[in-house]
Amino acid sequence: MAIQFYNLKVKEVRRETDQAVSLFFDIPDNLKDDFKYKPGQYITIKLDLEGEPRRAYSLSTSPHTDSEFGVTIKEVQGGKVSTYINNELKAGDMLDVMPPLGNFTTIIDEHNIRKFVMFAGGSGITPIISLIKSILKVEVNSRLTLFYANQTNDSVIFKKELDELENNHSDKFKIIHILEDNPLSWECETGRFTAERISELFRNYNINIQDSEYFMCGPAPMMEAIEDGLKIVGAKNSSINKELFTAAENQSERLEKDTTGNNASKGSSSKKLKVTIYGEDYEIDCNDDETILMAGIRNHLDPPFSCQIGACSTCMAQVKKGEVEMEVDDALTADEIEDGFILTCTSHVKSDEVEIDYDY
Repeated sequence: MAIQFYNLKVKEVRRETDQAVSLFFDIPDNLKDDFKYKPGQYITIKLDLEGEPRRAYSLSTSPHTDSEFGVTIKEVQGGKVSTYINNELKAGDMLDVMPPLGNFTTIIDEHNIRKFVMFAGGSGITPIISLIKSILKVEVNSRLTLFYANQTNDSVIFKKELDELENNHSDKFKIIHILEDNPLSWECETGRFTAERISELFRNYNINIQDSEYFMCGPAPMMEAIEDGLKIVGAKNSSINKELFTAAENQSERLEKDTTGNNASKGSSSKKLKVTIYGEDYEIDCNDDETILMAGIRNHLDPPFSCQIGACSTCMAQVKKGEVEMEVDDALTADEIEDGFILTCTSHVKSDEVEIDYDY
């Protein structure tokens, strides 16, 4: 069945920095199986605000070390959802939450002996710290290096927790902070990630390039620079894992206007689309200038979605018949693409008849 929202109570709102809070949810016993998760995964939250906006947020807790279930959200200037959560949401409030999803994870096993190099920018630390806590707890022989970029020392999320993790696992965990504005009291790198800077950092900190696994999460420009740098130093593409944290909550808000379904050009041609969702079959028209997701919303099918830009996999469906073209597929694995899965928020119908299945 297509994944659905559940109404959960906010157990605690914890201030992390001046611009970020953590939300912890009360998961009822009858939903515990639905909300089991892997480190690095995310949930989607829908708010009862104008337009019913929804956002994907990575879990910052670890299923291996934490009894709590929570996400950490940084306030984005002009962002409707993050501003509300940071300034108005309180313990006891109810939120519609979709169970965890996402491929930004790894199989964690006590017998593994691995080397990890992780990059985080700002609130991109949220899935990274979930992975770090899990690996340090379970894979006692694995080693981790974290490069964490922020504007100032005051904007570093989880500073105390990260320090404790490094102190408690000093033989296998190293943090390198990178600040744009460097206080004299901090030992850290300065500046920003660039492709050329990656080579310098790897030399300075003796990173074993070929034997490492790479995880990165942050805004798009940072991610592009790091990925270019990893290619320059010779890292294998198969060893690189990335989770895009769009600097664009406001971009998502602009895209919300598209989900009214009224943005298709008048007179544009359309194709037949058969949709299986929530155990029912529907036949609708999909205009050539709209995505499959937009067509589903326009026809009141209530399809699952979150980011609307191909950065998550909430809107994933499987093509059963016909030809579909995806503009962005980064949130899918190669195996999922091979098996016919698509991100409906970036997909367009190309053949005269297409069948997709959200329930797969």
